[in-house]
Amino acid sequence: MTLTADNITTLLADQDLLISAPNFDGEIQHLAYNSKDVVPGTLLFIKGNFKPEYLDDAITQGVTAIVAPETFVHETGLPTWVADDVPAAMSIIAMAYYGYPQNDLALIGITGTKGKTSTAYMAYEILRSYTHDKVALSSTLQVITGNEPKFHYRAHLTTPESLDLFRWMREAVDNGMTHMVMEVSSQAFKMRRVYGLRYNVGIFLNISPDHIGENEHPTFEDYLAHKMMLFDHSEQIVLNVDSDYFGTLIERAEMNVPRDGIWLYGQEDADSPKADAYFEATDTNLHGSVFKVREVGQQAEHLHINGEYKLDMPGDFNQSNALAAMIATRLVGADAPAMAEGLEVVKVPGRMQILNTKSHGTVYVDYAHNYASIAALLHFVRQNESVNKLTVVVGAPGNKGVSRRPGIGKAVSEGADIVYLTSDDPQYEDPAKIADEIQAAIINPNVTIHRELDRTTAIAEAIKNAGPDDVVVLAAKGLDEYQKINGVDMPYENDWAIAQRVDSELEC
Repeated sequence: MTLTADNITTLLADQDLLISAPNFDGEIQHLAYNSKDVVPGTLLFIKGNFKPEYLDDAITQGVTAIVAPETFVHETGLPTWVADDVPAAMSIIAMAYYGYPQNDLALIGITGTKGKTSTAYMAYEILRSYTHDKVALSSTLQVITGNEPKFHYRAHLTTPESLDLFRWMREAVDNGMTHMVMEVSSQAFKMRRVYGLRYNVGIFLNISPDHIGENEHPTFEDYLAHKMMLFDHSEQIVLNVDSDYFGTLIERAEMNVPRDGIWLYGQEDADSPKADAYFEATDTNLHGSVFKVREVGQQAEHLHINGEYKLDMPGDFNQSNALAAMIATRLVGADAPAMAEGLEVVKVPGRMQILNTKSHGTVYVDYAHNYASIAALLHFVRQNESVNKLTVVVGAPGNKGVSRRPGIGKAVSEGADIVYLTSDDPQYEDPAKIADEIQAAIINPNVTIHRELDRTTAIAEAIKNAGPDDVVVLAAKGLDEYQKINGVDMPYENDWAIAQRVDSELEC
């Protein structure tokens, strides 16, 4: 794969991103945004907190040319494209370099404050059944571009950098994949990671305050605006009528997509806005649920998804996500039998994993990490378990999502009896300070608060101190095998493995 200098100049000019182009007639044989990934023939993108000394390293490794903002000053003599928006330029150049692989994939993009990962795995399993394993996945947990284990990668971002995204798309197409399911974060839109990319179907699950902070979104209005950019990038939209701010969402969606390209779904409720398809729970327990889908109106008749479905995940919030996945996959070809088969087997690593101990109650491991998801999880536990004491082990990440911290405290205050405040990817912040901010929002005097910043120890103590009728919820990290500390991914056993080990040791 190569690009000529003229190719790059034309690509940037066509998008009104070009400020100036170099007098250069060479070829580009590799793309990178990290100086450590440079090899001879590389076009390097200068973005973010790129330091001048990084460019010195890149020159040593044989960098050929760079794309840089006007503010980046250097005297290296390297051919330089000066771009108005480097992340956007990287996306446009990357998709061209990799041969526009998105054109060979039916794409589903999923956004929402909670439920993106679960919905992505539901859609993935439905499409696995429908396509006979010809579907790729890009999620918070992993990236899958093929069926062999070597094509399964650990994810580092909810939505990858554009250069990585299009490389993985190319790999997926080369591996025979025909469909792809993607989580799309608000940061992906804000940081231009999906600039120029369009989805066959976009799913908008819900919206509530989250990711508000110095390094993310300055206000909820900014967060909402970037979430709604999914409507700009999608041919058809699947939208939850039960979401907060539904009026704002539908008004914005109709600015970009005709009404017959907007599919509304929700829970069967006389007070809900009119939807095209409803779900109604008929049975739910700790291990799964059964729900009915009912199509309403002329548009929905084209879906042909009426009926009863089994879902290998509990909770009405998961049934809502399942209906969104069903509609979206139907719009890219899937049929009801594939939906039934996929939903019955779907499992999300680290989501609602349940460990029944012999004498220390039940342990839940879940990625719930903000007010909405933790509150929903604790409510579900209260509904479905005979709980004596409900303990939560939780922290919050550093240098991001500062507004999330009081929300976590609020959820604990409303739903827990005991909490262990601990660490969760503190990065460059003091985990004790993060715990202080969570604790400040725990206003319920009946909640017993423990502080143990070593997460492994906190989990062990919570399980050890639980009685046979208690429930311990390990929130936010799931199966994550790293703690992000001072910019380094430090190996971590993961919550599920720790819970299993502690239970085994206690029963010896």
